[in-house]
Amino acid sequence: MTQSIHLIVGPGRGRFPSSNCLLIKSSPKTVLVDAGCGRNNILAVRDRVDAVLYTHIHPDHVTHHELLRGKETYMPSYDAQFQTLEELAKRFAPPIWRDWIDYVRRVFNLKTVPVPTATFDPWETVRIGTVEIEAIPAHGHTKGHHILLIGSHAHISDIDLTGFGPWYGHPESSLTAFIADIDMVAGLDAKTYTTSHKEYTYTRDPLLEELSRYRGALDRQITSVAEYLGSIGGEARPGDLVDKGLIYRRKLEGVKTVMDYFEKEMIAKILDYLAAQKILAKTVKGYKTPALPR
Repeated sequence: MTQSIHLIVGPGRGRFPSSNCLLIKSSPKTVLVDAGCGRNNILAVRDRVDAVLYTHIHPDHVTHHELLRGKETYMPSYDAQFQTLEELAKRFAPPIWRDWIDYVRRVFNLKTVPVPTATFDPWETVRIGTVEIEAIPAHGHTKGHHILLIGSHAHISDIDLTGFGPWYGHPESSLTAFIADIDMVAGLDAKTYTTSHKEYTYTRDPLLEELSRYRGALDRQITSVAEYLGSIGGEARPGDLVDKGLIYRRKLEGVKTVMDYFEKEMIAKILDYLAAQKILAKTVKGYKTPALPR
């Protein structure tokens, strides 16, 4: 079986709000992974693509899905239950779901959600023609998020190795699960690796170095929250720590409400993590630095 894997880098080197796609060329079918790599890139390969497979249903990964209408469409089974923008909004940002819809319409021009012709479960091997894709759950990001193992190549999706570090801003996201996901990727036995938001194809040793830096960015977020809480004294709730530069150093014009919500969610997860580690104490009024024993 002859098969080739090509990373299609999205606009802005694949940085959010775009993403990268993966083109898996084989016979008799060619598969595209995700649909956020730019309109022109999608149009350039559309006629050669037989099927599209989504790592998870986030706006930056499905942006141009309508250009692929009529193709075989594979989607994580968990994500397939959310079939409208309103359902996605109430999943990802329930208190501000209307603001979330406005955000994805303006930033991504997204009007609909992809409709799957087939779904896959965690650890399932998806077979499309002669292409075999193992779907490995990595649910720290979202409950539907998967990394993909295609032969000796691993596409680690939104374990994306960006300088920002892990993103875990939805109610369903998990900081502890994301840490486990990073460790799991480090243990994968692959020859090459790609991500959804970096323009490089990594071999194993550079991948491990980047994973270490990526985890370091998360550690800096955790440390920043702990140190800030210690500096203000008293008790604080997650909302009290929003807009202090602890997660986002700047916020995009017109989407501050959405970014404030995501920042609050990430701070809440960090505070719970620190409380579980006994670094902070959780009280009825919020969180505080524990008093040192005398």
